[in-house]
Amino acid sequence: MLKSNNFRRGLAALVAFGLLAAACGGSDSGSTTEAPTTEAPVTEPPVTVDYTAMGLWNDGPCDATKEELVIGLQTVFESAVLTLKDQAQSLEAAAVGFNSRGGANGHCIKVVTCDDKADPNKAVECVRTLDDAGVSVTLNDTTSVAGADVSAGYAAAGIPRFALSPGQDDYPDTNSYPFGAGGTGTTLMMPKALVTAGLLKIAVIRVDLPAASALLGLFTSMYTKDGVEFVADLPVPAGTTDYSQFIIAAQDAGADGIVIPLGGQEAIQVVNAAKQLGSTIKISGSMGTFPLSDIRSLGDYAANVILNSENTPIYDMDAVSAVARADLESTGVTELQGANIKNSPYRSWIGMYALLYILRQAQTEDFSRANIKALIEASGVIPMLGVTADWTPVTDHPGVWLRIGNNDYRFYQLDPTITDTFDGEPGAFVKIGVANMDELLCGTLGGPCA
Repeated sequence: MLKSNNFRRGLAALVAFGLLAAACGGSDSGSTTEAPTTEAPVTEPPVTVDYTAMGLWNDGPCDATKEELVIGLQTVFESAVLTLKDQAQSLEAAAVGFNSRGGANGHCIKVVTCDDKADPNKAVECVRTLDDAGVSVTLNDTTSVAGADVSAGYAAAGIPRFALSPGQDDYPDTNSYPFGAGGTGTTLMMPKALVTAGLLKIAVIRVDLPAASALLGLFTSMYTKDGVEFVADLPVPAGTTDYSQFIIAAQDAGADGIVIPLGGQEAIQVVNAAKQLGSTIKISGSMGTFPLSDIRSLGDYAANVILNSENTPIYDMDAVSAVARADLESTGVTELQGANIKNSPYRSWIGMYALLYILRQAQTEDFSRANIKALIEASGVIPMLGVTADWTPVTDHPGVWLRIGNNDYRFYQLDPTITDTFDGEPGAFVKIGVANMDELLCGTLGGPCA
């Protein structure tokens, strides 16, 4: 368990007001259909690559006569606080793409999703929905509410949770297998990006919910050792249309940097407000919140924005990104096209790759929950194709994140002078630094050091 009660309460506050998921980004469109499913189409993605050379495989279409591998996903499709339907859409797209290349050892993949609507009762109901649907494993879950009950429900059903964006209750959960610290980690890293740039007077623009008031205290405790002064705490009420007032308030307080733990719509409006005011203040946010198109729209002002991420941007146009992009774009969903794609849907694709890699290495056709869980735990190192650090299940990682070994966060800025190989358009993300979560949290609020 987490070894600091104060730190535990601080993390609980992050999860309580949906910051965990909001920091990961989301989509602005889509319905809230109850547990929609994808069948097992086998269309070939429109990209020609050397799959073997890049560590992938292409065995031809999956066999629709064989028993399906059923994968579940629980998230918030659309709510007043956050919208993450693109995580579900991208998982469905990944299933289509991987089915065209052999599926799960020849078996087709079916995806079943459930929208918990950021409602505690619905979140628990989603566990039952996916259990009844016969899912063998969930992938890229984001649980914003009722985390303890949801984790306990999946554990009781024997359904392992793979590549999820973890909340507080998932860190010690032996049924959860995250790739990193998720949106909580991304949020906690936002001030670090500004510190790396030499900025020590920071304002926080956040959602206006009671639990969010704990965030400033948590930040202060974490960054005192860096000499940071948090000069303003600026909550954004629901329905806000004038974001310039928050930029002006931050400047009046003497801030030279702002962190924006907000959902996608609100975050880009804050940045646009700063641009319209001609402010030179630096703004730190999550790579998962912004599509490339939003950052490009800022022009030269994008140099004032620093974004952090656990993984390389999907906009790094190598062979792996090309396959993922083709899979996601095959949906026709606007939010998954070209520079509209965010990093958060990319997690669905790379998570499915990693799961299928495990099953492929084992050459198994046993998709029972117990067998998949056993194979995950016995998997050893999984090569993550350069998207993120090579992964292995962690059960005894020292420090605060007990089951998370990938704690490096990368900082990016857009260079508008570079023609991006992703789509041939001006403007590409450039990595400007990296920081480690263990080092950041060492000694914070009594938190242990690695």
